[in-house]
Amino acid sequence: MQKRQIAAAALLFVAGQGASAQVVINEAMHDPPGAETAWEYFELYGRPNMDLTGYAIACFKGGSDTNGDGVPESPAEIDEAFTLDGLTLGADGFLVLVNDPFGDVPLYTHPTATIADFASQHIPTVDTAGNLANGDSTTYLLVRARPNHSIMGGVSVYAPGYSFRKDVDPDVNWDGKLDFGIESGSPLAVDPLQIVDDIAWSDNGGKEYVRSSDQEISDTPGFDPDALSRVNYFGTNPNAGNRVNSSMEVVSTRSADEEFIYGEILRIPPTRPLPEYGFDPLDMVLPKGPTNLTGPLYTCPPSPASEGDCTVSGSGTFRFDDITLVTNVAMSSETGFNMTPGTFNDDPRFGITQFRFVLADFNFDGEADADDLSLINASVGATLDDRTDCLDEFGMPIIDPGTGMPFQCYAYEGRAFNCIEAMRWMDPTDGPGGTNDAAVTVFDVMAAEAVIPTGRLCADQNMDGFVSPADFSAWVANFNTNNPVADVNQDGSVTPADFSAWVAAFNQGANGPTCNP
Repeated sequence: MQKRQIAAAALLFVAGQGASAQVVINEAMHDPPGAETAWEYFELYGRPNMDLTGYAIACFKGGSDTNGDGVPESPAEIDEAFTLDGLTLGADGFLVLVNDPFGDVPLYTHPTATIADFASQHIPTVDTAGNLANGDSTTYLLVRARPNHSIMGGVSVYAPGYSFRKDVDPDVNWDGKLDFGIESGSPLAVDPLQIVDDIAWSDNGGKEYVRSSDQEISDTPGFDPDALSRVNYFGTNPNAGNRVNSSMEVVSTRSADEEFIYGEILRIPPTRPLPEYGFDPLDMVLPKGPTNLTGPLYTCPPSPASEGDCTVSGSGTFRFDDITLVTNVAMSSETGFNMTPGTFNDDPRFGITQFRFVLADFNFDGEADADDLSLINASVGATLDDRTDCLDEFGMPIIDPGTGMPFQCYAYEGRAFNCIEAMRWMDPTDGPGGTNDAAVTVFDVMAAEAVIPTGRLCADQNMDGFVSPADFSAWVANFNTNNPVADVNQDGSVTPADFSAWVAAFNQGANGPTCNP
């Protein structure tokens, strides 16, 4: 049991940091009013002091097609791209990447956050870092791995053909898919990227480059928001509200709709020392946010043209109203929800508490429980570098004409990436020489079990909450991987004697002994 004690000590180290190893795009001041250079910034949030070497972030523009004829009036491009080499998240888990290091944003950034600037992190090109482009569809991608890119000695090496950089067209055939370098029209190899987090919105009929449309904000008709701020992070779409899509169907809101507050920023600069980067409550388009779960229910006619065709009804089944972000739209003194670079955006006026990552919460439902133990048990051996065949929209492999073999994409992206990364860091000393192992290990499982006492039935080896014959195969699999869940007799080691203990526990069914793990 010596390793269990080591894992527990490591767990205290991680828990003291307040979060597992995840990182997300948390805020973007995309199109601020007035002097854009002084106000533009990105904010990342994740594990405190997390090393971001090898990561990069970029703003992709999806071009425009305002008349809908399928011919873009402006092409797609990577507007700005920044390496995060040499940077770490701050003591509270925040990094703020600012356009102007001598402008307004650093004056309002929380002192525990890391601050870097566009120019110093600009990925080398023939051009220099500039302001973020406004208008047309926009996608922000936070990535870990890119074609023709590697890390040597803690520094990025850009091999010939590297293309994740400013002014590159990532979609030369304008099909809404990042290019593999095999499309017609002199494409560059932008994919396969490993996307850690992504967010997008449509404007002027352009394209978005998220992995799933669930990461696109739905409600932006002719609207390029000044800014957006994350308040939630879900493992799967919570289906909290409803929207009317372009086919005049009432469907669920997307995850992005329930995760971000977005809108226009006040037309006046903040007044020091208050960090009043506030969304404008008097703008023609009010700030939007997640669904109000206590709001009224609506009924809708067949094929509604918009939410305005639906009416409040006691027998309604749909929710369209957002959470309250403005207390009185007639009062110009109200500022609405505020941006707070480098710290959490809690706002008691509107009952908003920004999400925090929870230790051992691998499915991002806000609590660490038996479901998370099932996930980590099923993920032993997984690494961030695992690959799988790249598939097209029809589920067919995308073939590399140079080799005749399918391109290899990363198996874990987005929520799955952050899930595996959180698992890997449960025990940060489980690798060679006390380092963090590249894979999820049984010691990570043990550290998770120390956080999530289950009191489960010992015979329940697949941890589905029931004792059934399927648990025999699960015990064999756990035994073969030396998973501590197979230690049914709870003597501190996994041995053949545990099989006899499992049979006895199985025969007792729901009245059998409980184990932790």
